[in-house]
Amino acid sequence: MQSSAPRIAFAIETTLGNAVFLDNLKRALGRRTDITPVWLPIAEHADDVWEQLPLVRSKLSVRGGLRARSALNQAFALEPVTAAVVHTQRLAHLSHDFMRRVPSVISTDATPSGLEEYLRYYGLRTQHAGWMGRAKHALHRRTYTLAKGMLSFSRFTKRSLVEEYGVPDTRVHVAWPSVDTTLWRPAPEKKPRDGVVRLLFVGSDLGRKGGQLLLRWAWETRRRNWRLDVVTATPFKPPPGVHVHVGLQPNSPELIGLAQAADLFVLPTLADMSSWAIAEAKAAGLAVVTTPAGGVGELVRDGVDGRIVPAGDYTALAHTLDALVRRPETLAAMGSESRRMAEEHLDMDSTCSRMLAFIRQVTGV
Repeated sequence: MQSSAPRIAFAIETTLGNAVFLDNLKRALGRRTDITPVWLPIAEHADDVWEQLPLVRSKLSVRGGLRARSALNQAFALEPVTAAVVHTQRLAHLSHDFMRRVPSVISTDATPSGLEEYLRYYGLRTQHAGWMGRAKHALHRRTYTLAKGMLSFSRFTKRSLVEEYGVPDTRVHVAWPSVDTTLWRPAPEKKPRDGVVRLLFVGSDLGRKGGQLLLRWAWETRRRNWRLDVVTATPFKPPPGVHVHVGLQPNSPELIGLAQAADLFVLPTLADMSSWAIAEAKAAGLAVVTTPAGGVGELVRDGVDGRIVPAGDYTALAHTLDALVRRPETLAAMGSESRRMAEEHLDMDSTCSRMLAFIRQVTGV
């Protein structure tokens, strides 16, 4: 007899922001009893046979796909699962046989077409040229066709799935990056009352995330009474007023504390599909300055809870930051609107409820 709480496997990449997605999802589903999640984290590197094979170890998508296929089949053999969620699509390309047996949903923040104009920031070449590009496009269409549904982290990526890969609109559910809003919350008592406007940047890849533009502003601005905290993995010489934080972990008290002490979150990203950091900042009650890269701009309402500036436009960024630094009352008002939006649209418990309703609908479990 099938349990009233269906077993759903979650095979999720642990690279970059995917690790944050996995951690947040675990927190939210740990508070539920209507499903039994089977967690299958897929690491970029592991002590397994795929790490040793010469033709495989240099290809992240192949390694990941083989690890996901093995993990899914082993989980099913141990105790059958009734459905599966695979994040992202590159883990699913080698699991077509599993997807034919077990109704599966693919989660993604990007498609190859959507990423095309940003590939240079990731050190990659075009994915669309020649026969190889056509073959990859066909593979993605096939993988998406086998999936019962798609979870997209933005409307931007949903449009690509529908218009460029032929996925029916009704089979794509948009789930913005979401966080635990009881963990990421405003803490007025942690804000220093010293008249200094505190800015926060979080991005391991300083260049791609637009951090160099922000540092240029820190060197050149004539504004006073500000402090910039930079959380990154990229070494650099900080200008006066800039404080560097290295090694902070997702959802750590140190990272949350920086957000709670800040007034403005700045992510002038040049290439992104979505942003967990913006969701965290908004939940902590911060005004946000960002760009419309990919689906990032969907998380900020320009002039309401932050400002959106053109990607790569230093003049626009500097003008916006100068204007906001001298208006702390505006930052406070925008921060309140940020928190309101986070509670309504970026709360992981609520997002999980909508996601699971969609997953159960399309998979029939």
